[in-house]
Amino acid sequence: MSSIAPYVLVPFILPLFLRALQPWVKPMLDRIICHLGLPSSRPSRLDAKPQRDFKEQNDYLLTAREVEERFQFGQWQRQSYEVFLSVILSEDPVAFPCIYATKGFKAKQQRYVFLHSEDMHDKENIRLLAAALRTYLSNNSASRIGPNTSLVVLFPISGTPRSVKEYHDTYWECLKRLHQMDGTPWPSHIPVDMNTPLWRFCFAGEALFSLALTPAHEKRRTRYAPCFSIVFQPPFVFDILFATEQKRASALAKVRSLLGRYDQVPVSPELKNYGDVTGRECKQYFLMDDNDKMECPFTSLYEQGPAH
Repeated sequence: MSSIAPYVLVPFILPLFLRALQPWVKPMLDRIICHLGLPSSRPSRLDAKPQRDFKEQNDYLLTAREVEERFQFGQWQRQSYEVFLSVILSEDPVAFPCIYATKGFKAKQQRYVFLHSEDMHDKENIRLLAAALRTYLSNNSASRIGPNTSLVVLFPISGTPRSVKEYHDTYWECLKRLHQMDGTPWPSHIPVDMNTPLWRFCFAGEALFSLALTPAHEKRRTRYAPCFSIVFQPPFVFDILFATEQKRASALAKVRSLLGRYDQVPVSPELKNYGDVTGRECKQYFLMDDNDKMECPFTSLYEQGPAH
């Protein structure tokens, strides 16, 4: 029997080899396309399905899996999601300091909502966010997701540079308009006066911690993201983390140590324990890029304009 020349097998082996490589090559190319801001060069398998109106389907609150399944790399929602994750999961030069938030992202315990613009005077934006936040908090649903959950609000990557102060004003306008959309009475155990140690933002009868990340932050890298991002965290996340004084001290020491290595500005003096008589939680929500003295933006979310 004559032996088979190796080149005769090439037409049979090569397709199998290329097919085996596809699961690794395709995601790599897609991520490169996403970070370059180019449209996807290849249609998703989901293209064959009719597009759904997410708002009509109450499909505004998404899991990580739903985001990855529904949005192609060329779509702005997927781009914002990917660059946000790249910041939170970054280990260059050191790991992102909020290691407990990182655990939540790795465990897929976050929920996402996408707003089409940074305009907080757009009523549709606020209605959508209010609906998502209400759903996230309803019937203790957040507590069933996991111990490190949070709601992440993502905006399109903007081509127009804005200052940290402009983002500060946008963030607080968002919280104020959310409050105006809230039909639930303010919790009686939380003061409405922001200039008090026990004030917290509340929505749907629930107290929340919130923070913002912006493209304008440079020195305070823990508050930087390529797209404007707002995060809401239920207080039980911290109750679990700080269950004992020993756990609290250990967690805070670890985070502060990482902050000192990650940020290019000293740790903010506004970062204090909730209830500390010298602390104001409203000053922690949006940290500026430096450590200049800060004031609460309003005396109360019930007032009509900013405090001057």
